[in-house]
Amino acid sequence: MARIVVTGGAGFLGQRVLKALLRQPTVDINGEARPLDELVVLDRVVPAQLLADPRVRALEGDLGIVLETSPEVFQGADAVIHLASAVSGECEADLQLGLTVNLQTGIRLGEVLAMGPGCPLLVFASSLAIYGGCETSPLPDVITDTVRPTPQNSYGAQKLMLETLFADLDRRGLIDARTLRLMTVSVRPGRPNQAASGFLSGIIREPLAGEPAVVPVDPTLEVALNSPDGAVAGLIHALAIDRHTWGGPLGVNLPGLRLTVAEMIQALEVVAGPEAVARLVYQMDARIDAIVSRWPAHFHSARASQIGFTAESEFTDVIRRFQQQQSA
Repeated sequence: MARIVVTGGAGFLGQRVLKALLRQPTVDINGEARPLDELVVLDRVVPAQLLADPRVRALEGDLGIVLETSPEVFQGADAVIHLASAVSGECEADLQLGLTVNLQTGIRLGEVLAMGPGCPLLVFASSLAIYGGCETSPLPDVITDTVRPTPQNSYGAQKLMLETLFADLDRRGLIDARTLRLMTVSVRPGRPNQAASGFLSGIIREPLAGEPAVVPVDPTLEVALNSPDGAVAGLIHALAIDRHTWGGPLGVNLPGLRLTVAEMIQALEVVAGPEAVARLVYQMDARIDAIVSRWPAHFHSARASQIGFTAESEFTDVIRRFQQQQSA
């Protein structure tokens, strides 16, 4: 039997991870297939519809408080998928928020897991934002497995600090850490959030819904994307793969799509026609551009390929899947 905790489980990716796990007759954890006994959804508010399956248990509240009041929830789990996070724009606007919600809570999660009786598996959703370039230290043309992370925003710095902590706890044999660095996820449903990269969903989602959207960067900007399905599949594969195959505790860059904002807009036109593209307004936003323009777009992860992670399909296919899911 298996017990899995998903922090941020009521969020956009969290809900999709839950549904994917519940669809499977068994869950693969560290190379072993097990029946799923309990799936704990931890978030500030858990919608009632997530509780239709009797295997799902809701735990509502602030993650930091729950870690103090109910450490046994985490220490008794076979695996924890850590998705809860303040987003990039929030962290850049409010340093203390990011330090509290991301860094301090993440540190406490690592401590609680390390103090438990076993060696639980921790899947940590990190980000391409751990990479960044500046004038004195520009990014290389291609991000390989050996490129040193040099984040240029608070969100990326906080993710990298947690990567380092979890790797050290893994080195000590206290946890089994699986850090997966996600690209920007597009197309996200729902309303815009405060992520600096949120426009990369908005410029597709809003025109498809008949609404205007702002393109806040130069359309020639290259970006790296994961589809929602690709991000979820990557997280579940990180959970499933055995420790020996995974290798060391250092993070893995999840393969994704590399394209320009202009190419995203061209894909929108292919799928939805020129009337959708006509709803876009081009208006530079220096704050957003300063963050996302420093993120890399060209990745080559030999390690990811070797351990079974796969690249994305065409972005037109991503848009069509989004349309189908929205109409379902």
